[in-house]
Amino acid sequence: MKRYTLYTFPALALLLAAAACTQDDARTLPDGTQPLTLTAAIEGSADTRATVDNRWNGNETIALQVTDGDGTEWYDYTVDDKGNLSGEYYWTKPSPITVQGLYPNIMVENNDWTWSVEEDQSRDADYQSGDLLCSESKTVSFAQTPALTFYHQTAKVVVNIKSDGLPESIVATPGDISLTIGEGDILALDGAFTLPKAVDADGRWLGTWTPGTTKGSISPHLASTPATGCFATYEALVIPQNVTAGTRLLAFTAEKDGTGYGPFYYMLQKDTEWKAGYKYTYNVTITLYGLQVSVDTGSMTWDNGADGEGAVELPI
Repeated sequence: MKRYTLYTFPALALLLAAAACTQDDARTLPDGTQPLTLTAAIEGSADTRATVDNRWNGNETIALQVTDGDGTEWYDYTVDDKGNLSGEYYWTKPSPITVQGLYPNIMVENNDWTWSVEEDQSRDADYQSGDLLCSESKTVSFAQTPALTFYHQTAKVVVNIKSDGLPESIVATPGDISLTIGEGDILALDGAFTLPKAVDADGRWLGTWTPGTTKGSISPHLASTPATGCFATYEALVIPQNVTAGTRLLAFTAEKDGTGYGPFYYMLQKDTEWKAGYKYTYNVTITLYGLQVSVDTGSMTWDNGADGEGAVELPI
């Protein structure tokens, strides 16, 4: 005897809808007709157009990792000065995909996951070239235009020189004072980078680093605008790493009208970890008798954070 299943109208409607969804997910879209478009922002904001200042200049090439039903591939995407991304990936099925961006694209292009910073960062281009950015990993539904946020993956060191003290007494200009970070070639200038796999406790996507064997000292970049109340502000991008107590972290010299001053040293007071995506600020007063240094009590994001307390007197 044959058996039949009797469906009520509501049950039949649900069955047909489920079948339609299954067929929709399985269907293939026409080739080259459904481009993936995205927008990209850099954590923080600024008025200048450079990635170190959290702005796209336009025409930067980003490597975009796309994972779909066929596997994982990298694609080149170009970002304009408004953060709009366009590139080479086209939807083939209306199923969700996962994307993650990396800037610049050179590590993917060369299949070499080593990143380095310049030893001499005094020129704008050499300072900015050390900026490595990576976005979160995001699941994207068909026809969406997702917004990706990119995070700085190197660390940043900022040194503010106060106006009072030596600069004021010798009527110095920033060009009269020289600063070296990590005297004695003690800083790692390169490292192996691994993409972030998950958001951290602060809601940010930061990769992991293994410092390399190339060592050096850094000549930092002179900021175009000093911090409020300061004679000069210097900044450098550094590979995330541990720096040990007793290191001659900062070394200053000055020369005015043929007269030399220094060197003046700041010795690191305790073991310090420079973390990916954070900046570390050292506020320095140079006197004829030594340095007064106020150091941040903790790390901070590149665009936020307050200075720490405490000063140390150091001999010449």
